[in-house]
Amino acid sequence: MQGLTPVGTPNRTPRRTGKAKEPSSFSTPQHPRTEEGRAPSDLPIVDPGSTFAERVYQSTGRIRGKTGAQSLFTTPTGPSSRQDGSAFGSGRVPLMSTAMTPSLRLGGGPIGLGETLSPASRLARLGRLQDNNPPPSLFASPARKQEGAAGLPEKKEPESSNSALVAAGNKGRPGPDSAIPQTVVDLPSQRLYAVAVLAFLLAWKTYDAIALSVDSERTSSSYLFIKWCVLDTGLWYACWRLHIPRLSITARAMQVLTALSVFVNLNLFFLSSSIFMLAVKPVAISVASTCVRAIKQIPLVGPRLVGDSDLLIDSFELDGEHILGRHTIHVLPHSLAHMNPDSRIFCIDAKEAGARSEPWYWAYVSDIVGPYREKQTKIPILINGTHPQTITYAHTSFETGQRQVRAVKNVGAMQIETTTVYPTLNGWSTALYYLPVSEVGVYEIQSVRDAGGLEFRTPAHAPKTVVVGCPRARLQWRADPTPDDGFAVGGDGHASICQRIDTDDTAASGGLIEAVVEGYEPIEITMVRLVNGHREVIGLEGIHPRTAEDEAVKAADAGGEDGTRVAEEIVRWARFRSRRSVYVINDTFLRPGEYVYKLESVRDAANFTASLSDASSSTGVFKNNKGKKDAVGKATSFMARIHVHRRPSAAWSSALLQSEMPLRLSGDKQRSSSHRLGLTLVGQPPWTVEYLVIGASGTTRETRKFASAGEAFVEAGRAGVYQLESVGDQHCAGRAERTNVTVANTPRPTVNVTSTALTARECGGSIGAQIDLELVGRPPFVVHYRESNLRFPNSRPITRVVRTQQRRHAMRVTPELAGTYRFEFFRLEDDNYPSGIPVSALAVEQPVHAQPSAKLDTIGGVIPRRICRGQTLELPVRLKGQGPWELTYAIVHESRRTSHTVAGIEQESHTVALGPLESPGDYAVEIVQVRDGNGCARDLADVATTVTVRADGPSVAFRCPQDIRVLDGTQARIPIRVSGEFPVKVRYRKVGDTSGHVHTAEIARASHEASVLAYGPGEYELVAAADICPGSVDPLAARCAVRVEPRPAAWFATDGLTLAGAGQADAVWRLPEVCEGSAAPAAFELGLSGSGPWTIEYGVQFWAAGNQRAGEAGHADRSAVHTAVALQPSTLKTECCDPGLYRYTLRGVSDERYGRLQPLAAVRAAAVGASDTAVARVTVAEHRVARAPRASLRAYLPDGTPLAAAAADSPSSRRGMFGSSRQTTVKHCLAPGQSAADGDAQTWAQVRHRLPEFRVEFELDGVPPLDAWIEVFPATGPSEVVHIAGIAGHAHPVELPPSVAAQLGRFHMRLVRTRDARGCERQLVDPSDVGLGRPGDSGTVIAGGFEIEYIEAPSARPVPSSAAASPTRDVCVGDVLSFELRGLSRRAWTVAYAYNGAARTVSATRRVFRRLVDVPGSFTLARVCHQDGGASGNGCCSDFGDSFSYAVHDVPRVRVSGGRDVHQDVMEGDTGDIRLDLVGTPPFSFTWQRRALGASGKILESHTVAALNASSYTITTAAEGTFEVTFVQDRYCQYPKA
Repeated sequence: MQGLTPVGTPNRTPRRTGKAKEPSSFSTPQHPRTEEGRAPSDLPIVDPGSTFAERVYQSTGRIRGKTGAQSLFTTPTGPSSRQDGSAFGSGRVPLMSTAMTPSLRLGGGPIGLGETLSPASRLARLGRLQDNNPPPSLFASPARKQEGAAGLPEKKEPESSNSALVAAGNKGRPGPDSAIPQTVVDLPSQRLYAVAVLAFLLAWKTYDAIALSVDSERTSSSYLFIKWCVLDTGLWYACWRLHIPRLSITARAMQVLTALSVFVNLNLFFLSSSIFMLAVKPVAISVASTCVRAIKQIPLVGPRLVGDSDLLIDSFELDGEHILGRHTIHVLPHSLAHMNPDSRIFCIDAKEAGARSEPWYWAYVSDIVGPYREKQTKIPILINGTHPQTITYAHTSFETGQRQVRAVKNVGAMQIETTTVYPTLNGWSTALYYLPVSEVGVYEIQSVRDAGGLEFRTPAHAPKTVVVGCPRARLQWRADPTPDDGFAVGGDGHASICQRIDTDDTAASGGLIEAVVEGYEPIEITMVRLVNGHREVIGLEGIHPRTAEDEAVKAADAGGEDGTRVAEEIVRWARFRSRRSVYVINDTFLRPGEYVYKLESVRDAANFTASLSDASSSTGVFKNNKGKKDAVGKATSFMARIHVHRRPSAAWSSALLQSEMPLRLSGDKQRSSSHRLGLTLVGQPPWTVEYLVIGASGTTRETRKFASAGEAFVEAGRAGVYQLESVGDQHCAGRAERTNVTVANTPRPTVNVTSTALTARECGGSIGAQIDLELVGRPPFVVHYRESNLRFPNSRPITRVVRTQQRRHAMRVTPELAGTYRFEFFRLEDDNYPSGIPVSALAVEQPVHAQPSAKLDTIGGVIPRRICRGQTLELPVRLKGQGPWELTYAIVHESRRTSHTVAGIEQESHTVALGPLESPGDYAVEIVQVRDGNGCARDLADVATTVTVRADGPSVAFRCPQDIRVLDGTQARIPIRVSGEFPVKVRYRKVGDTSGHVHTAEIARASHEASVLAYGPGEYELVAAADICPGSVDPLAARCAVRVEPRPAAWFATDGLTLAGAGQADAVWRLPEVCEGSAAPAAFELGLSGSGPWTIEYGVQFWAAGNQRAGEAGHADRSAVHTAVALQPSTLKTECCDPGLYRYTLRGVSDERYGRLQPLAAVRAAAVGASDTAVARVTVAEHRVARAPRASLRAYLPDGTPLAAAAADSPSSRRGMFGSSRQTTVKHCLAPGQSAADGDAQTWAQVRHRLPEFRVEFELDGVPPLDAWIEVFPATGPSEVVHIAGIAGHAHPVELPPSVAAQLGRFHMRLVRTRDARGCERQLVDPSDVGLGRPGDSGTVIAGGFEIEYIEAPSARPVPSSAAASPTRDVCVGDVLSFELRGLSRRAWTVAYAYNGAARTVSATRRVFRRLVDVPGSFTLARVCHQDGGASGNGCCSDFGDSFSYAVHDVPRVRVSGGRDVHQDVMEGDTGDIRLDLVGTPPFSFTWQRRALGASGKILESHTVAALNASSYTITTAAEGTFEVTFVQDRYCQYPKA
């Protein structure tokens, strides 16, 4: 690029940055062309504050910070810019149309105009960008890793966008997939569920933390700590493993979060004095108390749900209405006004300066709704005081020097920013009022007045405010570009030219783009040029202002003093006027590709910078039709793209140039009559190619057009030299390589045939012919001819083919049959004519006398080749020729050759007998010569075969080292060993078979698993074996026996059994009777036969002890089938848990050989008679279990009413062998002093008669006399076992010693053991646990029996530090009444009280009972009971009557100035009255204070008024400050509480 060429005389200065300007390739600048009086363009206001070099770096960094290319398809939402009729000039080709709105962003700037792209438009725009081969990045830094098409910043589209659009710029990696398939739960639902779980766990943890903070005794902190550590670990592990998009975490993050959760849980739940706990506990109590108070407000249900919650008591606070109101007195100061306090310079863009800034109707409604709030430049006015009513200011124009005074009457409609409000001053504040301006010039404030007409003070020598036109710049095409370059501007506003060839052409062409700059000089502009991805920043600065003497002279001549003053104003402010310059941007365009020019920013002398890449509108287009809206993707006034087209080229394809020359043309159908000469084209389609054809008849010029480079070829259908002349594509003309391609015609092939006879003297004439072929053409050659014997005119000729690579070829023909042979040549082929051409009049005839021949014949389709040793082989031979024949053959064996001759053979088919052959091995038999009857001999070759002589036949033997055993009912196979040539036939027989039948089996192949079938048990013998030769049988392994294994059996051994019901049909063998729960259960002895181990299946039938039809098969209580594994000897254990009759039946047995169960017949004692063997095979036996005595402890009231039962023995109540039923507790309430320890013996005796009575009761299944053992645990001391013996009946009372229940507390009684007369004993308690005494206070519960407890009635007394201890029984609202409850430890109480006549009963679990009195009235504590005191029917309570009755008084109240916050403005020297109203019971005492105004609130004075019997009080003061009451007290109460 040669540089920026201005079109006028520049006024340039060195750069203000202090850095020398680097040399560049810019051409010498010309004088800039200036056009004045133009309105500035619509550019955004950019805050100043950087040098030119910094802005260049910032522009690069700003673009580098953006990503992606899909912002091309972002639809704008902002309002469209209005059309600006003032262009930068006329007579030029404008860069953009005058009406443009931003819709696309390119590097932060606009790329398209006021349109909303449809998906089709987006695809079309993307296609155009891709067709033009956009660089990977336009204005981004080369360090960018992710860039979009055309260098546009990439912006991610929604997932529903077209995939083609996403692929254009989106190169981001996809996230990992979720572990949960989307077919099960879609991704949004997965995220929803995960967030729901997280929210639930967070709420749960918050609840636990609050509950632990409020009441640490309710829940174990260790339990909460462990629970939440496990839950948090599971939560983070699930987030890591599930891989839910947007919620997935890494393994490192999971570990960090888990550790952090453990740390938080440790502080929340485990460390009671941690910083977390100390910070959370007050907040937790506050939140929980708020929730409880809200629940209590629910009608009817709320008070019952909340009850007397400790949260309400601990968090109760009196409302703030007991002291209401404050009175503030203050004085007002003076007001000030200052325009532009920061002395800034402002700028206005063309839209504000050149066009009306509000609609036509706004003049009628502006007084009501304020000025039009379109985007405008606003000058701040600092107001310190009251609200202004009117603002008057003056405006002086740069152009005319005229001064105008204007007024803003509706100040309230202006934009206001209040910085400070003074609450102590009525309506006083510090605020910025923004004055909207729409014209360039000088502004100064004249006056400001408030609603009262008071004029604000203004600075005497405040500087004036300058408003200049904002800098702006744009690009436009030159009006007179060089036409030789093919310069053209497309419909989208971008241009294209052809690649320039040399520098002379470049110098003549010059630049194509002009930069138009306007603003407050000196001006700096920043431009970026991108050439095929290479970025270059161009800077132009130091455009100096011109003088305004012409305008001043015109104003002075206009008239008098006013004209002179106006001229002075024009000269004074002339340097702030906006001026316009035009520069030409030169470039060489020697390299093809994309040349993109973009205006980045423009900066004026006031340091206002317009970032043109972010401009929201433009006023010019790169086309000549102004006023039309451009489509998205067209050029803007800040960006121009020039596509430099590569000049096209044409050449013959490399494959064509590498092929063999010249190219041949052939008339054969398999060869082409023309050739496609491929072309290699470079450029943009379509192409136009011109070439020459130089032939024998002259030179012809031809032209072809091609739409695609892949289809570019020249059809060469005639011979000649083809030469390329020129080429042109869609845009430019190019060059063609002058390489020649030659195409030539090929001749047809020809053949010449000569023949010579072949003769043999002993055969009586010619035996064939030698034919010589002379060929003309391109090898290889293929000659086709027909051979026919004229001796047989009806026979079909034989077609033969001769192939040769030589142009001279000789072939020798010797037919076997005699006759005259004709050889006719009819077709010839070569490489040029592969389909062949006909050959006519080429035939040769030759008489032939045939020779004899011989060949081997077959028997049954095969030639015999294998015999056994000592046998003779007959080899068939077929002869041809004139008989009789003489045949000579040779036999070769072991390097010995013997010849044999057979003469006088009359028949054509003859058999040659070979043998007998005694030596085993291979014999080669060859037919050497054959001689016919005419004496013509012929030597034969390749007529031979090989004969193999076997030495011996196959051998066979049984592989049977021992007898083969099989299961009963299965077939067996006998393994054999066979050698020989397969298949081998084996013959065998069964020894002892009287029929003499011999079985035959064929072994098809060699195998280690060869076997023959056995036909039943017995001994088998091999008879013979044979293949093609007879075999032998091994005499040592010629026999094998097959045996059958016996079936297994099982039975009950009768030793130790007794026969029940002997001589009857239902007699059965039984075991001796045992007791239930016997430690040594009985067992049956089993008898077994077979091969162990055995698997036995047996059935068990059970009839319970109470079953009246015991022993009947259809009435069993339960039946089961079991399987057991047994070894010999073995026993079958019996069941002994449930009493009753058990019948055992052996159903089946299997052993090691018989894997399947073999059924056993049911054999009882009555079915076998007196046979000892049968008795030994009994399979049915019985066993009876006697029931142990059952008993239970029961309690009765003195009147005989049953209370409960203990130690009831039932299967559902036992735990293991020594379990017992649940424990039953019997309680009795005693007033203080009534126990045996505290009272006298007479009182205790009366109390004892009311105690319950205990009995031990047996069930009817025991046999008297019965015994019982009972263990008693006293309140203190060791336990004692009481033995009750000889119980004749089934119930007996339990007499306990007086010392057992002689004190308050508990004692325990349980049943340990029972026994009947049969010796059957039931152990209810583990013997190792009996006699150990009562467990300690560790919380261990004694299992089973009765828990008897004597309870002392509870009592209550006021806590000394509580308000309940007041001797006058007067309390105040908000007091907490605390009572200490006395009674048994570790118990809960039921407390009854009345509050304002409403009775209520609550449960108390702590020794201190508290109640908040929150409303005036009366409170009485009526009764306290043990919560479980009524379990035995004796209520355990204490009544207090009126001992704890209290009067509840309300807290006094005070109202300052009626309970309102009053602000009173008092002039200096005046006083104000402050009234205080008191509510309560006199006399009153209160304290009031005066505080300083402001944030400090310092206490200036404090006074206390005591013993006031009146209900009101007045304070008169002239001091400034805030007056308030801090303390109030009446006869009973005070606020705030001490």
